[in-house]
Amino acid sequence: MIVDDERDVLCGGSPQVYLKSLMKSLYFRLEPGQDAKILLLREKFPFGKEIFSKLATDVGARLINFDEKQGEIHIVIRKKYFEKD
Repeated sequence: MIVDDERDVLCGGSPQVYLKSLMKSLYFRLEPGQDAKILLLREKFPFGKEIFSKLATDVGARLINFDEKQGEIHIVIRKKYFEKD
């Protein structure tokens, strides 16, 4: 599993565009079926599970886990084996 810590990121533009770009770059680093865990701060990325799931789907991955506690968001995405996954 790749772990990508984005808690200290300074994102001057759109947080959604940043996340989509981040997930796309992780997608290219992952093997089919491999997971990536992304660590974020809620204050910088004030989105619900549905937005993270949509962004993951948009890049060809799937949201496996969404966990929020103490101002942090931890998500796990998985690169699909096949387009139909």
